[in-house]
Amino acid sequence: MMGDHWVKIRGKAFEAGGEEILLRGFCLGTWMNLEHFMLGVPGTNSMIKEAFAEVFGEGTAAKFWDRYLKGFADERDFAYMKSLGVNSLRIPFNYKYFLDDQHPETIKEEGFVYLDRIVELCAAHDIYAILDMHAAPGGQNPDWHCDTTSGLPLFWSYGALRDSAIRVWKAIADRYKDQPWIAGYDLVNEPSLVKDAAAFNDFYRKAIAEIREVDPNHIIFVSGNAFTTDFSMVEAHEDPLVAYTFHFYPFVENPAVLSPEMAREERKRLFSEEFEKLAAIRDKYDRPVWCGEFGLVWEREQIAHQVEIMEDMLELMERHDISWSLWTYKDAEVMGIVYPREDTPWQLFTGEIRKEWNQHEEQAKGEKLVDYMASEYFRPIDDTLRYPLQFRMRTIMQAICVEQHLKPHLRKLSVDALMKLADSFSFDQCGSWPELERLVKGITLGEKMM
Repeated sequence: MMGDHWVKIRGKAFEAGGEEILLRGFCLGTWMNLEHFMLGVPGTNSMIKEAFAEVFGEGTAAKFWDRYLKGFADERDFAYMKSLGVNSLRIPFNYKYFLDDQHPETIKEEGFVYLDRIVELCAAHDIYAILDMHAAPGGQNPDWHCDTTSGLPLFWSYGALRDSAIRVWKAIADRYKDQPWIAGYDLVNEPSLVKDAAAFNDFYRKAIAEIREVDPNHIIFVSGNAFTTDFSMVEAHEDPLVAYTFHFYPFVENPAVLSPEMAREERKRLFSEEFEKLAAIRDKYDRPVWCGEFGLVWEREQIAHQVEIMEDMLELMERHDISWSLWTYKDAEVMGIVYPREDTPWQLFTGEIRKEWNQHEEQAKGEKLVDYMASEYFRPIDDTLRYPLQFRMRTIMQAICVEQHLKPHLRKLSVDALMKLADSFSFDQCGSWPELERLVKGITLGEKMM
């Protein structure tokens, strides 16, 4: 018999124990799916891991990543999260932990070694887990965070790739079908550049049907196109435990909203306009919605202003009664509320790399290289072609940067020094942003900001 803390759907709201609930929490980014800008090293997840294996050997590299994964989030991290009053944790993972591309018919146990432990920690602290396939076979969008090495969203071009992802989800659902502290499954993170609506909707229909063969209990989240912001091609689903998720990064299209020069009321107006467009999917599908991601890159000299921006975004979530997940819990002092201290081996190591490489310049450089290629060898191109091509150019740039910036620095390390890098993410070697702590507590626990 199911306990009363299972998260269910009633109308346009989530509920647990017969009462409405807002899911408020963090994402566990750059854990089971590495992200270069969050770590301070170039490359996609696979490129980074291949570089470590090439320099130190497969066995040593495997021991390093095992140490990284186990130390990144433990009992102390969950006690800290609980002290902030959050009740949910979105857990991104790379499909490669569960599937060998050379033997896609066989599910690997490796992923469950790490995922079981985190799910158990969530349950022990009454924190709901939401599992998120952040990197799907072939890449569900053209960007680094889905571990694509092509810059193309090939996931939507090949049914065999989608079937592989569904196979992973069915195994996960079968594993956790009786775990009430998993709120649901976020089937694929930030689809983008999807041109085939039939393939898009067919994936969700098939995935939902396969999951329901083994698991009738958990919510399944459906995303939109354009990095989970465009729902024009998304069909409604009859399954009573389907909900919808969007991501909210309004500054991507309008960077001016981050400027201290913009009046706060004007920024709030622009935020509200964009947010209400996304929140409207609640009425469109007559289902609850969840903001699965939003966040900022934190800068010490701008922290007071940035906390104000975050406060305005959180106010929108709360005013509209929309569940939210802040990106992210921990990283190398980029978007996380927790981060390794400046004197840790990881920060010292990546500080040297950052002198040569900066992810935030990647997009601009990619666009310049595409423009140069077009003007030098062809004719100028418009934005409809320029936009997707810069993603493909960036994968070439990442491959070069791994060779020229990551591997040379890895070769300077002893095995002992390598292992100490992983320990930098242990809670006792980390600091946190007190300003963000107060902001989150102010919402989750009703504590006023000082």
